[in-house]
Amino acid sequence: MRGSRDLARSLTTLKARYLVVNFIGLAMIAAVFVYAGVVEVIKWKLAPFTGFAGLEPQTVDLLKYVFLALAAAQFGVIKAVQKILPTRSVENLATAAIITFALCESVAVLGLVLFLLAGNSMDFYIFMVISLGFFYLFFPKYEQWEERVRAGGSSDI
Repeated sequence: MRGSRDLARSLTTLKARYLVVNFIGLAMIAAVFVYAGVVEVIKWKLAPFTGFAGLEPQTVDLLKYVFLALAAAQFGVIKAVQKILPTRSVENLATAAIITFALCESVAVLGLVLFLLAGNSMDFYIFMVISLGFFYLFFPKYEQWEERVRAGGSSDI
């Protein structure tokens, strides 16, 4: 009887923590759209915008490929974080989710930096789509959290 009460209390805590993490994730997704707004305002106010760095086209291409490689590496890092960090505790699940959100958003930041350096908004939008795709793939699902907590019992919470 006591174990079922502890599990019920743990699941209530889990739901509350999940809702907070969910809100943080949605705010970080909104930030990606704010970056798109910044790109459009800069394009409009500083037209024709060719970037602040005045880089050679070859350098811009190299940077783009380096940033794409970094974005691909982010995918692997996110997978590693999600595999290593969450054991079965609510706190570790929340921490892993927030680290994942930061890594997903950082892909859009790479695109924003590339845009600010070179001035091509399409570069930003490519990274924005990749970032939003990462958010879609890695956004935590409550059912998965609940399964992990149930598997671990209430002592880890």
